[in-house]
This record gives sequence, structure tokens and C-alpha cells, in this order.
Amino acid sequence: MLKSHELQLTLQCDFDLIGLVSSAKEYKLAWSLNQNLGLKLAKSKDIAINFVGNRSIIISNFTFTTSHCTFKLLKNHAISEDWNQYLLPELKNVDYFLLIKNESDTFDPGKYLCHLSEIGIVQSFASINVENLKNKENLIF
Repeated sequence: MLKSHELQLTLQCDFDLIGLVSSAKEYKLAWSLNQNLGLKLAKSKDIAINFVGNRSIIISNFTFTTSHCTFKLLKNHAISEDWNQYLLPELKNVDYFLLIKNESDTFDPGKYLCHLSEIGIVQSFASINVENLKNKENLIF
């Protein structure tokens, strides 16, 4: 008789996530974030996420790394050659995500939230609780 075992993984999401709604192109949004938040986001290599069934999506991203923090501007909507997909399908109304991985106790992500309202091309934004996301594993790369 075969015994079956179930593998359960607990993902540790040690980053802050801000959802941004903006109709701007990603390079224009990155430039605006750089100007208003004092970042230096630069285009990075696209991220490929592979799914079961030989499906994958390509996610465009901009990255800025300091000695204690990494900022990633990720586009939510990805278009592959044969199908449409989202990085986080449960948040289809969000256009971009600002992922902030902090390795310092003195860093305050709220400082960036208050300045986002000053950026004209950002229609709305919200801090997202990563633990409540159904597809949070899509953010681990």
C-alpha cells in the first residue's frame, strides 16, 4: 500500500507591497517615482514566471537597490503571445506594484505612501497585505 504525503510550504513574505493605479506607461511612472520619491529605478531584465502546463508570463520591472532596501516597480498585467495573465489575478484593477524589501529596522515605508499622492499620474494607491493574497507565490523571485 502506498502512503501519500502532503508537502505544505509556508512562504515568508518579508516585503511591503503598494498597489498603484495609473494609466501611464511604465517608464513614465518609474521616472515620476524617481523624481518624487528620490529613487533611482532603472529598467531591469524582465521576470519570467512559469506555471504548470508549460505556461509562463513575462513581467516588466524596474529596480533600485540601496545598501538596505530593494525597490521593484512591477507591472501587473503581462501579455504573452497566446494568452493574457496577471501577476496577481485577484487584483486585476491594480496596474503596478511597488515592492519594497527592507533589511533595516529604521526604514519607514509609510514615508513613501504620503508622497505618492503628490504624483499626478498615479490615480490611486494602497498598501496591500501580502499575507491575504491568494497568489503571493508569484511575488517570490
